[in-house]
Amino acid sequence: MKTAQQAGGLPPKAQSVDRSGAPDGYIPPMAFKAQVVQGGFTRLVISTPSNRLALVHQALVAVLRPPLKFLYVRMTDRQTGQLPKPEHYVAVDVTAERVAGVLRDYTQLLHHDGRCQVWVRGADGDQIVLEELGCLYAYPDDLGFRDALQAMGLLDVAHQSMDERDFVKVGFLSEADAEEEKLMQDLSLTRWERG
Repeated sequence: MKTAQQAGGLPPKAQSVDRSGAPDGYIPPMAFKAQVVQGGFTRLVISTPSNRLALVHQALVAVLRPPLKFLYVRMTDRQTGQLPKPEHYVAVDVTAERVAGVLRDYTQLLHHDGRCQVWVRGADGDQIVLEELGCLYAYPDDLGFRDALQAMGLLDVAHQSMDERDFVKVGFLSEADAEEEKLMQDLSLTRWERG
C-alpha cells in the first residue's frame, strides 16, 4: 500500500494507528457534528480526509468577518520534540485576503505537519481552530459555518473524529521548517505569553 508521499501527495498532519504504530486504515469522514463544551455552548467538530483539509479550512475561515486575528500555536520543535509549554504567536487586524493567502501558501506547514495549531478569530468573536491532529472546530455552532460545510459536501452526522481515536501518530516534514520561519516573518507574528 502506497503512502500519500509515495503516491505524490503530501502526508496527513496525523494518522490513526494501531498499538504497534502501524496505520490502521482509518480515514476521517467528510462529516461534522455539534458538541457541547464546558460552559454550555456548542461548537462544530469537523472531520475531513487529509486531501480536503486545506479546502475545508479555507472555506470556514472565509465565513469570518474581518479584521481577523491569527494565532499560530507551536506545539513541537521537529528537531527537539514536544515543547514543555506551547508557544503562541499572534497577528491582529489581518485582512481576510491576507489570511486566505497564508492558508493557501503555507499549506504544507499548516495542513500536513503536526507541529502546530492555527486559530483564526473573526471580528464578532467566532473562530476556526485547526488542531495538530487535523481536526477542525468552529466556534460557535453557526448557520454560516453549517452552510459552508454542507456546500462542500460534508454531512451533519455522528462520527468518530481523529481526536477520539485510541492511537494517533503525528507527522512532521523537514521541508516545513523553512515555511514556519517564513510564515513568522510574512505575518510579523509576535510572541504572546498567555496569562
